[in-house]
Amino acid sequence: MSEEQETPQENKPIDLSKGQNPEPAPFQPLGNGPVTPPPFQQPPPFGQFGGGGFGQQNLPNSTASLVLGILALPACCFYGIFGLIFGVIAWILGAGDMKKYEMNPGVYTESSYKNAKAGKICGMIATILSALMIVMFILIIVGVVANPSMFEGFLRGMK
Repeated sequence: MSEEQETPQENKPIDLSKGQNPEPAPFQPLGNGPVTPPPFQQPPPFGQFGGGGFGQQNLPNSTASLVLGILALPACCFYGIFGLIFGVIAWILGAGDMKKYEMNPGVYTESSYKNAKAGKICGMIATILSALMIVMFILIIVGVVANPSMFEGFLRGMK
């Protein structure tokens, strides 16, 4: 490789009418490299190095929101109380992180935004299902207290 190929040249038009070679680039010692990158070089694609872009960080509660939202869904089956607690917390944490991302999207990673959004949605679903379970249990208890003979007939029919 010649020295001209190893060092970048300035972008000057070449005058072919003179019949002489263009000026070579100034000498740069090996190992120092060019001060500025060549004009054809592009930055690395988003997220290639460091897993999150250029100095971006994860949202602080995105993972917690996602985990609580996922745990809240099966917790709805346990009388709705644990699902309601986990769901509300996931909903609040996810909504807060989504607001932080929307205020300054360049600081946070998109994947953590998606985790916060998924946690918020799971929390919303779990909260609604848990509330329905609690209402169902309350209606069953009120029905048993209001009409015990009907409940006794129901129990005899199950035997």
